[in-house]
Amino acid sequence: MPVFAEHKMREPLLEVKDLVKSFTLKKTGFFQPPRFVYAVSGVSFSLDKGKTLGMVGESGCGKTTAGRAILRLVEPTSGEINFEGQNVARFSEHRLKQFRRNAQMIFQDPFASLNPRMTVADIVGEPLLVHGMGPKGERADRVAAVLEKVGLEPACMRRFPHEFSGGQRQRIGIARVLTLNPALIIADEPVSALDVSIQAQIINLMVRLQDELGLSYLFISHDLAVVEHICERVAIMYLGKIVEIAPAENIYHRPQHPYTRSLLSAIPIPDPRKKIARTLLQGDLPSPVDPPSGCTFRTRCPKAQKICREQVPEMVEVEPGHFAACHLL
Repeated sequence: MPVFAEHKMREPLLEVKDLVKSFTLKKTGFFQPPRFVYAVSGVSFSLDKGKTLGMVGESGCGKTTAGRAILRLVEPTSGEINFEGQNVARFSEHRLKQFRRNAQMIFQDPFASLNPRMTVADIVGEPLLVHGMGPKGERADRVAAVLEKVGLEPACMRRFPHEFSGGQRQRIGIARVLTLNPALIIADEPVSALDVSIQAQIINLMVRLQDELGLSYLFISHDLAVVEHICERVAIMYLGKIVEIAPAENIYHRPQHPYTRSLLSAIPIPDPRKKIARTLLQGDLPSPVDPPSGCTFRTRCPKAQKICREQVPEMVEVEPGHFAACHLL
Protein backbone atom coordinates (compact mmCIF):
# COMPACT_ATOMS: atom_id res chain seq x y z
CA MET A 1 0.00 0.00 0.00
CA PRO A 2 1.41 3.46 -0.83
CA VAL A 3 2.18 6.03 1.85
CA PHE A 4 0.13 9.13 1.24
CA ALA A 5 2.48 12.10 1.75
CA GLU A 6 1.66 15.76 1.43
CA HIS A 7 5.00 16.52 -0.21
CA LYS A 8 6.74 13.70 -2.05
CA MET A 9 10.04 15.52 -2.57
CA ARG A 10 11.15 15.90 1.04
CA GLU A 11 11.41 13.34 3.79
CA PRO A 12 8.44 13.46 6.19
CA LEU A 13 8.86 13.63 9.96
CA LEU A 14 6.64 10.57 10.46
CA GLU A 15 5.97 7.81 7.93
CA VAL A 16 3.73 4.86 8.75
CA LYS A 17 3.59 1.87 6.39
CA ASP A 18 1.04 -0.96 6.65
CA LEU A 19 0.66 -0.63 10.42
CA VAL A 20 -1.21 -3.58 11.95
CA LYS A 21 -2.23 -4.10 15.56
CA SER A 22 -4.16 -7.22 16.52
CA PHE A 23 -5.28 -8.54 19.88
CA THR A 24 -5.76 -12.20 20.76
CA LEU A 25 -9.22 -13.02 22.07
CA LYS A 26 -9.73 -15.26 25.08
CA LYS A 27 -10.68 -18.82 24.23
CA THR A 28 -14.16 -19.97 25.22
CA GLY A 29 -13.39 -23.66 24.63
CA PHE A 30 -10.37 -25.94 24.94
CA PHE A 31 -10.38 -26.96 21.27
CA GLN A 32 -11.27 -23.55 19.90
CA PRO A 33 -8.59 -22.13 17.55
CA PRO A 34 -7.12 -18.76 18.47
CA ARG A 35 -9.11 -15.75 17.30
CA PHE A 36 -7.83 -12.24 16.66
CA VAL A 37 -9.35 -8.82 16.46
CA TYR A 38 -7.57 -6.36 14.16
CA ALA A 39 -7.91 -2.93 15.75
CA VAL A 40 -5.58 -1.45 13.10
CA SER A 41 -5.37 -3.18 9.73
CA GLY A 42 -2.80 -1.91 7.23
CA VAL A 43 -2.78 1.83 7.98
CA SER A 44 -0.35 3.97 5.96
CA PHE A 45 0.21 7.73 6.00
CA SER A 46 2.92 10.35 6.42
CA LEU A 47 3.22 13.63 8.27
CA ASP A 48 5.50 16.53 7.36
CA LYS A 49 7.34 18.74 9.85
CA GLY A 50 5.22 21.57 11.21
CA LYS A 51 1.99 20.13 9.76
CA THR A 52 -1.17 18.58 11.20
CA LEU A 53 -2.86 15.39 10.04
CA GLY A 54 -6.35 14.73 11.33
CA MET A 55 -7.42 11.12 11.90
CA VAL A 56 -11.21 10.89 12.07
CA GLY A 57 -13.68 8.07 12.59
CA GLU A 58 -16.35 6.59 14.83
CA SER A 59 -15.56 5.19 18.26
CA GLY A 60 -13.98 1.78 17.85
CA CYS A 61 -12.47 2.40 14.40
CA GLY A 62 -8.89 2.01 15.69
CA LYS A 63 -7.63 5.59 15.55
CA THR A 64 -6.55 5.72 19.21
CA THR A 65 -4.86 2.32 18.95
CA ALA A 66 -2.97 3.56 15.88
CA GLY A 67 -1.73 6.59 17.82
CA ARG A 68 -0.61 4.47 20.75
CA ALA A 69 1.09 1.96 18.46
CA ILE A 70 3.11 4.74 16.82
CA LEU A 71 4.58 5.61 20.23
CA ARG A 72 4.77 1.90 21.10
CA LEU A 73 2.55 2.37 24.12
CA VAL A 74 1.06 -0.79 22.63
CA GLU A 75 3.38 -2.94 20.57
CA PRO A 76 2.46 -3.03 16.85
CA THR A 77 1.89 -6.48 15.35
CA SER A 78 3.58 -5.57 12.06
CA GLY A 79 4.40 -2.63 9.81
CA GLU A 80 6.91 0.20 9.80
CA ILE A 81 6.90 3.40 11.86
CA ASN A 82 9.62 5.68 10.55
CA PHE A 83 10.45 8.78 12.56
CA GLU A 84 13.03 11.03 10.92
CA GLY A 85 13.95 8.09 8.70
CA GLN A 86 14.45 5.53 11.50
CA ASN A 87 12.12 2.59 12.15
CA VAL A 88 10.66 3.02 15.64
CA ALA A 89 9.39 -0.58 15.64
CA ARG A 90 12.99 -1.81 15.83
CA PHE A 91 14.22 0.52 18.59
CA SER A 92 15.82 -0.94 21.70
CA GLU A 93 14.50 0.12 25.09
CA HIS A 94 17.21 2.77 25.41
CA ARG A 95 16.65 4.13 21.90
CA LEU A 96 12.87 4.12 22.45
CA LYS A 97 13.29 6.31 25.52
CA GLN A 98 15.29 8.79 23.45
CA PHE A 99 12.60 8.73 20.76
CA ARG A 100 9.93 9.64 23.30
CA ARG A 101 11.72 12.89 24.03
CA ASN A 102 10.74 13.89 20.51
CA ALA A 103 7.28 12.29 20.40
CA GLN A 104 4.68 12.87 23.10
CA MET A 105 0.95 12.27 23.57
CA ILE A 106 -1.93 14.41 24.82
CA PHE A 107 -4.56 12.13 26.29
CA GLN A 108 -8.31 12.45 25.87
CA ASP A 109 -9.47 12.69 29.48
CA PRO A 110 -7.91 15.62 31.36
CA PHE A 111 -9.32 14.22 34.62
CA ALA A 112 -7.89 10.70 34.38
CA SER A 113 -4.55 11.60 32.75
CA LEU A 114 -3.29 13.65 35.72
CA ASN A 115 -2.19 12.04 39.00
CA PRO A 116 -4.45 13.49 41.73
CA ARG A 117 -1.73 12.97 44.36
CA MET A 118 0.85 15.08 42.56
CA THR A 119 1.13 18.86 42.39
CA VAL A 120 1.19 20.67 39.07
CA ALA A 121 4.93 21.24 39.47
CA ASP A 122 5.52 17.51 39.90
CA ILE A 123 3.20 16.56 37.02
CA VAL A 124 4.68 18.97 34.49
CA GLY A 125 8.25 18.38 35.69
CA GLU A 126 8.03 14.58 35.74
CA PRO A 127 9.21 14.13 32.10
CA LEU A 128 12.35 16.12 32.91
CA LEU A 129 12.96 13.88 35.93
CA VAL A 130 12.37 10.65 33.96
CA HIS A 131 14.77 11.69 31.21
CA GLY A 132 17.33 13.20 33.60
CA MET A 133 17.30 16.63 31.97
CA GLY A 134 18.70 19.55 33.96
CA PRO A 135 19.34 20.10 37.69
CA LYS A 136 16.41 20.55 40.08
CA GLY A 137 16.56 24.36 40.11
CA GLU A 138 16.47 24.58 36.32
CA ARG A 139 13.57 22.14 36.17
CA ALA A 140 11.43 24.44 38.30
CA ASP A 141 12.22 27.37 35.99
CA ARG A 142 11.39 25.24 32.96
CA VAL A 143 8.04 24.19 34.48
CA ALA A 144 7.14 27.82 35.24
CA ALA A 145 8.02 28.92 31.70
CA VAL A 146 5.99 26.14 30.10
CA LEU A 147 2.95 26.88 32.28
CA GLU A 148 3.05 30.52 31.17
CA LYS A 149 3.26 29.38 27.56
CA VAL A 150 -0.04 27.47 27.89
CA GLY A 151 -1.79 30.34 29.69
CA LEU A 152 -1.41 29.34 33.36
CA GLU A 153 0.20 31.33 36.15
CA PRO A 154 3.39 29.89 37.71
CA ALA A 155 1.70 30.41 41.09
CA CYS A 156 -0.48 27.35 40.40
CA MET A 157 2.53 25.03 40.58
CA ARG A 158 1.79 24.06 44.19
CA ARG A 159 -1.86 23.24 43.55
CA PHE A 160 -3.40 19.85 42.78
CA PRO A 161 -5.42 18.80 39.69
CA HIS A 162 -8.78 18.77 41.50
CA GLU A 163 -8.45 22.53 42.02
CA PHE A 164 -8.68 23.22 38.27
CA SER A 165 -11.43 23.18 35.63
CA GLY A 166 -11.43 20.72 32.73
CA GLY A 167 -9.91 23.23 30.33
CA GLN A 168 -7.18 24.16 32.79
CA ARG A 169 -6.38 20.51 33.36
CA GLN A 170 -5.96 19.98 29.64
CA ARG A 171 -3.60 22.97 29.57
CA ILE A 172 -1.59 21.23 32.30
CA GLY A 173 -1.49 18.09 30.15
CA ILE A 174 -0.26 20.14 27.20
CA ALA A 175 2.38 21.79 29.39
CA ARG A 176 3.63 18.38 30.51
CA VAL A 177 4.06 17.40 26.85
CA LEU A 178 5.98 20.59 26.00
CA THR A 179 8.65 20.27 28.71
CA LEU A 180 10.81 18.01 26.52
CA ASN A 181 10.52 20.19 23.39
CA PRO A 182 9.03 17.38 21.22
CA ALA A 183 8.83 17.55 17.44
CA LEU A 184 5.72 15.31 17.21
CA ILE A 185 2.60 15.41 19.38
CA ILE A 186 -0.15 12.82 19.07
CA ALA A 187 -3.32 14.45 20.37
CA ASP A 188 -5.91 11.80 21.22
CA GLU A 189 -9.25 13.64 21.13
CA PRO A 190 -7.83 16.44 23.31
CA VAL A 191 -11.05 18.51 23.34
CA SER A 192 -13.85 15.91 23.25
CA ALA A 193 -14.30 15.99 27.05
CA LEU A 194 -14.52 19.80 27.19
CA ASP A 195 -17.31 22.35 26.74
CA VAL A 196 -17.66 23.83 23.25
CA SER A 197 -16.36 27.28 24.28
CA ILE A 198 -13.34 25.70 25.99
CA GLN A 199 -12.71 23.51 22.94
CA ALA A 200 -12.13 26.63 20.87
CA GLN A 201 -9.63 27.95 23.40
CA ILE A 202 -7.62 24.72 23.43
CA ILE A 203 -7.63 24.48 19.63
CA ASN A 204 -6.43 28.09 19.35
CA LEU A 205 -3.73 27.34 21.92
CA MET A 206 -2.51 24.33 19.94
CA VAL A 207 -2.43 26.35 16.71
CA ARG A 208 -0.42 29.10 18.40
CA LEU A 209 2.05 26.62 19.91
CA GLN A 210 2.50 25.00 16.51
CA ASP A 211 3.34 28.35 14.93
CA GLU A 212 5.76 29.29 17.72
CA LEU A 213 7.51 25.92 18.20
CA GLY A 214 7.17 24.28 14.78
CA LEU A 215 5.26 21.30 16.20
CA SER A 216 3.76 18.49 14.13
CA TYR A 217 0.40 17.08 15.23
CA LEU A 218 -1.39 13.81 14.63
CA PHE A 219 -4.83 15.03 15.71
CA ILE A 220 -7.21 12.16 16.53
CA SER A 221 -10.89 13.02 16.69
CA HIS A 222 -14.41 11.83 15.91
CA ASP A 223 -15.58 15.36 15.09
CA LEU A 224 -14.92 16.67 11.58
CA ALA A 225 -16.08 20.13 12.65
CA VAL A 226 -13.19 20.38 15.13
CA VAL A 227 -10.60 18.93 12.74
CA GLU A 228 -11.45 21.51 10.07
CA HIS A 229 -9.89 24.33 12.09
CA ILE A 230 -6.48 22.78 12.73
CA CYS A 231 -5.58 20.19 10.06
CA GLU A 232 -3.99 20.54 6.62
CA ARG A 233 -4.78 16.92 5.76
CA VAL A 234 -7.46 14.53 6.98
CA ALA A 235 -7.54 10.72 7.06
CA ILE A 236 -10.91 8.99 7.48
CA MET A 237 -10.79 5.63 9.29
CA TYR A 238 -13.40 2.88 9.30
CA LEU A 239 -13.02 -0.46 11.07
CA GLY A 240 -9.24 -0.29 11.34
CA LYS A 241 -8.52 1.01 7.84
CA ILE A 242 -8.08 4.39 6.19
CA VAL A 243 -10.82 4.71 3.55
CA GLU A 244 -10.00 8.25 2.39
CA ILE A 245 -7.12 10.67 2.89
CA ALA A 246 -6.76 14.09 1.28
CA PRO A 247 -6.08 17.78 1.90
CA ALA A 248 -8.68 19.17 4.29
CA GLU A 249 -10.22 21.36 1.59
CA ASN A 250 -10.90 18.29 -0.57
CA ILE A 251 -12.42 16.34 2.30
CA TYR A 252 -14.86 19.12 3.17
CA HIS A 253 -15.75 20.25 -0.36
CA ARG A 254 -15.15 17.21 -2.59
CA PRO A 255 -15.51 14.04 -0.46
CA GLN A 256 -15.32 10.81 -2.46
CA HIS A 257 -16.07 7.97 -0.06
CA PRO A 258 -19.70 7.40 1.04
CA TYR A 259 -18.57 7.13 4.68
CA THR A 260 -16.87 10.53 4.51
CA ARG A 261 -20.06 12.04 3.06
CA SER A 262 -22.12 10.60 5.89
CA LEU A 263 -19.77 12.03 8.52
CA LEU A 264 -19.90 15.46 6.90
CA SER A 265 -23.69 15.41 6.72
CA ALA A 266 -23.83 14.77 10.47
CA ILE A 267 -22.07 18.06 11.32
CA PRO A 268 -24.61 20.37 13.02
CA ILE A 269 -25.48 23.58 11.18
CA PRO A 270 -25.81 26.61 13.52
CA ASP A 271 -28.62 28.08 11.39
CA PRO A 272 -32.04 26.46 12.17
CA ARG A 273 -33.48 27.82 8.91
CA LYS A 274 -30.92 26.06 6.76
CA LYS A 275 -31.82 22.52 5.78
CA ILE A 276 -29.32 19.98 4.50
CA ALA A 277 -29.74 16.46 3.15
CA ARG A 278 -28.45 14.03 5.76
CA THR A 279 -26.95 10.68 4.81
CA LEU A 280 -28.21 8.24 7.43
CA LEU A 281 -26.21 5.04 7.79
CA GLN A 282 -28.10 1.79 8.22
CA GLY A 283 -27.28 -0.60 11.04
CA ASP A 284 -24.46 -0.57 13.57
CA LEU A 285 -20.70 -0.65 13.20
CA PRO A 286 -19.74 -4.28 12.39
CA SER A 287 -17.73 -6.25 14.90
CA PRO A 288 -13.98 -6.14 14.20
CA VAL A 289 -13.86 -9.76 15.37
CA ASP A 290 -15.84 -10.83 12.30
CA PRO A 291 -15.67 -7.99 9.74
CA PRO A 292 -17.71 -8.13 6.51
CA SER A 293 -16.12 -9.58 3.39
CA GLY A 294 -14.97 -7.27 0.61
CA CYS A 295 -15.53 -3.65 1.53
CA THR A 296 -16.09 -3.47 5.29
CA PHE A 297 -18.39 -0.47 4.83
CA ARG A 298 -20.76 -2.27 2.45
CA THR A 299 -23.20 -3.39 5.20
CA ARG A 300 -24.03 0.27 5.91
CA CYS A 301 -23.43 1.84 2.51
CA PRO A 302 -26.57 3.04 0.69
CA LYS A 303 -24.90 2.41 -2.70
CA ALA A 304 -23.36 -1.02 -2.09
CA GLN A 305 -23.19 -3.36 -5.09
CA LYS A 306 -22.25 -7.01 -5.67
CA ILE A 307 -18.57 -6.22 -6.22
CA CYS A 308 -18.44 -4.54 -2.80
CA ARG A 309 -19.19 -7.91 -1.18
CA GLU A 310 -16.64 -9.83 -3.23
CA GLN A 311 -13.56 -7.62 -3.46
CA VAL A 312 -11.61 -5.38 -1.11
CA PRO A 313 -11.37 -1.90 -2.72
CA GLU A 314 -7.92 -0.50 -3.40
CA MET A 315 -6.80 3.04 -2.74
CA VAL A 316 -7.28 5.16 -5.87
CA GLU A 317 -5.79 8.61 -6.43
CA VAL A 318 -8.85 10.62 -7.42
CA GLU A 319 -6.85 13.82 -7.85
CA PRO A 320 -3.32 14.82 -6.79
CA GLY A 321 -2.92 14.05 -3.10
CA HIS A 322 -6.51 12.78 -2.74
CA PHE A 323 -6.92 9.01 -2.21
CA ALA A 324 -10.04 6.94 -1.54
CA ALA A 325 -10.89 3.25 -1.36
CA CYS A 326 -14.26 2.66 -3.02
CA HIS A 327 -15.38 0.49 -5.98
CA LEU A 328 -17.84 3.18 -7.06
CA LEU A 329 -15.03 5.58 -7.96
